[in-house]
Amino acid sequence: MSTSPVSTSYFYYTHVIILLMSHQLIKELVSDILSLDDIMFSVNSGNGICEVRIERGLPVRINDKWMTIGNEDKSWHIHLNLENVTTAKFVIETRQTGMNGYSIRFFDSNGNIAMRANFVKMYDDNGNLLSAKSRRYDELFTKYGKREVISFTA
Repeated sequence: MSTSPVSTSYFYYTHVIILLMSHQLIKELVSDILSLDDIMFSVNSGNGICEVRIERGLPVRINDKWMTIGNEDKSWHIHLNLENVTTAKFVIETRQTGMNGYSIRFFDSNGNIAMRANFVKMYDDNGNLLSAKSRRYDELFTKYGKREVISFTA
């Protein structure tokens, strides 16, 4: 069975448009996260974990399939392969201390965490949840449609 050039072209351009929209959605979500205080990114290589306390307003760039977070000429930056990132998940989990941990996790097609944005310093010294901090997480969750899982694929 042969495929006509017209249908092949349509598939290619449709696929490219979907990828560009997906890449833009990831970039927008990461940029929104970078606009907040008290965020720590973690990247797990399988054999080690890198944790970075980010600064507000770091640049986010996309070149082909790669998103770069931070400045390449500074002491650190993150490259994320956007072809492998398929979903983001808003997660609230109860820790052993009884306090909740808040994060947004970016998963690859195998279900592995590619990158994680941890919302840190959510509690005061007495263990009370800071409402202003939890509101930032809730506002981001609401902005992205109150969906626990965001899909970056068609």
